[in-house]
Amino acid sequence: MPDNERQSENPARSESDNICKKCGGTGLYTFMQMASEYAKSQSKPHLYGDKDWPVPVGRKCPFCNGGFADDVNKARKSADIPTSFYDKRLKDFDWDIYVGENGTREDTRALRQGVQAFIDRFKEFEEVNMGFYIWSRTKGSGKTFLASCICNELMYAQAIRTRFVSASELIDISTSGDKNANDEYKRNPMKLLNECKLLVIDDIGQKMTGSEWLDDILFKLLDYRMTNKRMTLFTSNCPINELRFNERTIDRVNRLSMPCKIPEICVRDKEVNEARASLIGRLGLNKKPDTDDGGENKSMPV
Repeated sequence: MPDNERQSENPARSESDNICKKCGGTGLYTFMQMASEYAKSQSKPHLYGDKDWPVPVGRKCPFCNGGFADDVNKARKSADIPTSFYDKRLKDFDWDIYVGENGTREDTRALRQGVQAFIDRFKEFEEVNMGFYIWSRTKGSGKTFLASCICNELMYAQAIRTRFVSASELIDISTSGDKNANDEYKRNPMKLLNECKLLVIDDIGQKMTGSEWLDDILFKLLDYRMTNKRMTLFTSNCPINELRFNERTIDRVNRLSMPCKIPEICVRDKEVNEARASLIGRLGLNKKPDTDDGGENKSMPV
């Protein structure tokens, strides 16, 4: 925390574990800041000339997401984010890892700015119902990772109701309803995909069996989301115009998203190699083997 920010001297307290100890359940985090600095942070003139003094300032509590931590937890538990990316945030996404074999780093500034704008100004994107179509022909380039980070950021910041589904699962989901169930979502599992505020359809470009059936399911899903202004993200291994669906389905994908091209570099292999090298280094397995007089290797073999 910056030196000019400190918690209020008398923070609210509660014996309940369900109430944030930092803000007392108000969702507001209070700290002191110089009046001139506060005015500057708000792009407003400092009204008191040379006089300056500390004033109490309140912001959304960072410890409980502004008082709706329970809503955030519920959203995350039901989102079905891939396990390996469940806790990943945008800070975990390394934009500098896209380096080609010739050592040249790909320029990802525009992509990075676009993703950050989508998170920071989500409501503006929502008004025009425009998501992202994140694509790259290269497997392991970080498409699913990036989509997961975007979802997590929005869930943490706004508790947005999110669902993450692979395109290959749509047929199974559409036929898995229990007609005798009391819960409407169990009777019609597609209802949740229709109505969630943010839906990610992962790997929409892969070859799949039952393509005509899937085409019909996908069209109905996207048509509903377009009509009812529900945000949708896609990941794919091809541009929109190369999708293997009929024209009306491709039209819905195009209307619901703007293309975001990921560099054609496999970062998955780089991350695996780095993790392997890090483990070997921590265990000391990269050291030269020690030998006794009989030449026996005393080090653990790699």
